[in-house]
Amino acid sequence: MFFLIISLCIMLTIQTHAFIPERPAILIHGIGFKGGLTWDGIPLLRYLNLQNRGMTDFLVESGGYTLGKDLFLYNYDTLDPIEHIASEFAVFLDKHLEETGTEEVDLICFSMGGLIARTYLNGKENPPVRNLITIGTPHRGSYWVEVAELVKPQSGSWFFRTLEDFLAKNDGSGASLDNDIYSFLDTVYRLSDYPSLGQMDPEGEFIKGLENYYVDPKVNITCIAGLVLPTFDSALVPKSLVALISEYFGEGDLIVPLESALWEKAHQSFIVKGPAETTWHTVLPYNPDVQAIVKYILSRDYMLTKLDSLQERPK
Repeated sequence: MFFLIISLCIMLTIQTHAFIPERPAILIHGIGFKGGLTWDGIPLLRYLNLQNRGMTDFLVESGGYTLGKDLFLYNYDTLDPIEHIASEFAVFLDKHLEETGTEEVDLICFSMGGLIARTYLNGKENPPVRNLITIGTPHRGSYWVEVAELVKPQSGSWFFRTLEDFLAKNDGSGASLDNDIYSFLDTVYRLSDYPSLGQMDPEGEFIKGLENYYVDPKVNITCIAGLVLPTFDSALVPKSLVALISEYFGEGDLIVPLESALWEKAHQSFIVKGPAETTWHTVLPYNPDVQAIVKYILSRDYMLTKLDSLQERPK
């Protein structure tokens, strides 16, 4: 009992250090949808407990961030070429740094968002970025680009004619569908004019040129990849399909193979394994393990500093 009381007294007298964000973090979504759907999820699915909390809520609730203060979602038109998106992001970031007086930020990027960040960082000496975290980013491209070209609606098909009639009657601002749904359908309709999708072709000029992009060594690079394991109890993807996709495209998150998601120049890489429900490409931002890794990277400098201070001995 005596030792228990002493231990409690010691614990209560030790100064605790809660993690406080040292830099703002900017979330850059991938292709197809806006940042809200990528980082926050679909409200109905979350209400029905069919989807884990998103990255935004996780960082606010567990990381000490405040949305709009030191946590920001960068949205862009995914129909634009990656170089154009990166140039627009540069303007956004410069304006943000000027208005807030911030010197550095952390970038958390999902899928194509990582390619946008790499394009932005290319050739910059001492850029205002401390951490670059990529989640399921196709650093070497994705062979699903070929599949998208094969399965896209062909001119003259029923889908194409119906959607064409709908788009002709609605100009976007007057669309009767939800804006996000309308934008997605419009994206599918214009798939052939979707330059950013074609740029992720493993054999394309963009991916080949990406190998020569320069990123300042001061930027701490972290790659997080998903690995879907074949399981019989998966309610989303049967084991046979996982095996077939893995054999044809390579093991990975069923969209981006491991060899593409793990950039060889990263300072640290992590592979999150599990069934399709938790490690399929689209759901990676909601994976608790992915979120824990992101928090670890963002708080690593802070915790190492605190550990160093605790190890200092009085002279």
